Parts: sequence; C-alpha cells; structure tokens
Amino acid sequence: MKADDKAVNTPPAVSREQTLAMALSAWDMDRTRRERAESPRARVITLRTHGRLIAALEARQQVPLPDRSYLLIQDGARNACLLIHGTQNSPAILRPLADHLHGCGLTIYAPKLPGHSFEQRSQIAWRAWSLDIRLRFRLLRQVYRRVHVVGYGFGAALAIHLASKEQVAGLALLAPAIIPRVTFFERILFLLGIHRLAWLRPRMGWHEEVLAGMKKARARVPRLRTPIYAAQCEDDERISSLSLRFLQKHVRHKASRFQVFPSGGHDILATHGSEVLYGEIQKFFRGRD
Repeated sequence: MKADDKAVNTPPAVSREQTLAMALSAWDMDRTRRERAESPRARVITLRTHGRLIAALEARQQVPLPDRSYLLIQDGARNACLLIHGTQNSPAILRPLADHLHGCGLTIYAPKLPGHSFEQRSQIAWRAWSLDIRLRFRLLRQVYRRVHVVGYGFGAALAIHLASKEQVAGLALLAPAIIPRVTFFERILFLLGIHRLAWLRPRMGWHEEVLAGMKKARARVPRLRTPIYAAQCEDDERISSLSLRFLQKHVRHKASRFQVFPSGGHDILATHGSEVLYGEIQKFFRGRD
C-alpha cells in the first residue's frame, strides 16, 4: 500500500475540542430546529434514519463491531430505554440487559460515548458526553411516551446529570460512579492538586475529567425527582461502597430502591445480571409505566 493511500484510508484523529464542538453543534441544531407536527410512524422512521447514520459514522471511524452503538426498535412500543456505558467499557457490556428489556417490549438505544476510546478517554470533556446523551434522550422522547435510563459506572453519573434536566421515567444505576475508590496515596495527591501533572496522570487510576463529572453528579442527586433503582457490589474495585450509601441518604423519591451484593466486583452485570438484575430492572421500570 502506498503512503498516500494509507493517508486517505486512515480516519483523521478527533481532538477533544472537535468532539466538544460536534456535540454542541448537534445539540444546538436539535434545540433550534422548527417544531412541526409529525405522525408516530414518521418519528420512528426518523429514529431509524438516525440509527443508520450513527452506524455509518462509526464504521467510517473503524470502531470495533462489539463497541459500536446499537438501536433496537420494538414495533408498537410505547416506552423506550436509553443505556449509558462507562469509561472502562462500551455499549457491549450492556447488550445482554438490552436484549432482555427489548424482549419485554421496550425500544432500546445504547449509544457509544462520542470520541470515547480506551486509550484517549481522559482527553474528552465529560460535559461533551453529557450534552450528547441529552440529545439521544430527546430523540427517544420525541417518539415514546416514557423513556427510562440505565447508567453503568460513570454512565450512572451521566444519567444523574441527564435526570436533573430532563423528564426521565425511571433511573437504574449500576455500580454507580459517585465516589471513587482511591488509595490513601491517591487521596493525598488529589487534595494537593498534583494529580493534574502530565507525568503523573498515566499512573493514576482516575482521570480528572471523570472525577469532575462525579463531583457535579453528587451535587445534583438531592435535587432529583426521578425514582431510582441502584445496585452495587461491596467489593467493587473501582467504586467506593459509599456511593450507594450516598444515594440512599440523598435520593428523595419514595419509590426508589437500593440493592447491595457482598461480592461481584465492578462487573456487576456479569455476576448478578441474569439471576437478579435483569428482572429487578424490568420490574422497576414496569412500575413506572
């Protein structure tokens, strides 16, 4: 292959600024577009077209097949569910849950966070992800009567940001990234502010953008009016067990439920999904319809 051919076939790298600009532009277009009456069928067609465009874009970006967004439309569905993955995984980790909820009659949308990659996740502003997730939610809300949201890991923090601004029917937070599990040494670095040093960042288990998103999410929890189902394993190696206790203390909706598993680590769906969580989430969402 010639050097010129390789340059043509290789997708250009997307910087943090470009990602943020694209998210803001998409959000602004949606916010300012003309309101017009559309039939339910036309809205579903629009949603399908959106799904095909996202699929084409991610194919052009050479996103690995398991990590791509997926849209599972349920014909005749009145409700939908938005699934938000975390920084350590992709929409693939939520696929078994998505298939279960889709089989129960919900349309499912699990978008890949824009610009997310396992190598460059620290370069993406969490606000860009939050804006993009809000746009995806509104696309579903234009078609369906109620839209539920599932957030996994840092996706739970993004789900909290979303629920503080939009009318979310029900919120399921799995291994919610509210309070990180850090060592005593890391805690000292955070307090001193030297975790921001470029040479130290690769050695840290957490990125500054993610920590900032968690902090903002904690501040918004007491203002939520959405019922929440939250589940976490006590031995989660990424998220402190104080996260679930924080939610229990500050969530106000009386229909909220919380579940603790003694073991299972951060991959809570792999250890407790099919046996417990799929059914509990389905039942919780059904109670909100």
